[in-house]
Amino acid sequence: MTPTRDAIEQQGHYAGPISRLLAYAADSFLIGVIFTAGLALLRFAIEAATPWTLNVGSAGFAIGTLAWAALYFGSSWVGFGRSPGMSLLGLRIVRADGADLDQRHALVRLVAFPLGFLTLGVGFLGIVLGRTRQALYDRIADTAVVYDWDAEAAKLRELATRGGRRRHGGVAADEIS
Repeated sequence: MTPTRDAIEQQGHYAGPISRLLAYAADSFLIGVIFTAGLALLRFAIEAATPWTLNVGSAGFAIGTLAWAALYFGSSWVGFGRSPGMSLLGLRIVRADGADLDQRHALVRLVAFPLGFLTLGVGFLGIVLGRTRQALYDRIADTAVVYDWDAEAAKLRELATRGGRRRHGGVAADEIS
């Protein structure tokens, strides 16, 4: 997906609720697929190598899913400052002052993240109504989510799609330099 001119101009601005929701939906899909596939492989391996069967009840499945989600978000936020879903939509987590996300702020955000759900959605209102688009967990962790497209590469792609090279007096611009 190539960012548009508006997307390039939005770089560094606070991410809106739709972008964040779509990123979370993509992450939720990945969490579910990867966890379910991993559990199926584990079950197959245990049943193939031992006489036991792996029966995970609904409580065990829920706890396992939550643990996997915490590992998924925690490792991607600490390691990259974004989750795979956020990368897909050109979003990045930064500290509220605009500095790069550090490990401490990422871990505080991870621990506070469930508050958005535990407050029955009230913790997400800041994303929709706030000027800085910060959810409750963003305020606690002193973080913000911003648009982070590679502006220079996007500008070059945009120029390339508008007809390629510009010509100056019959000579291509890149042939001059």
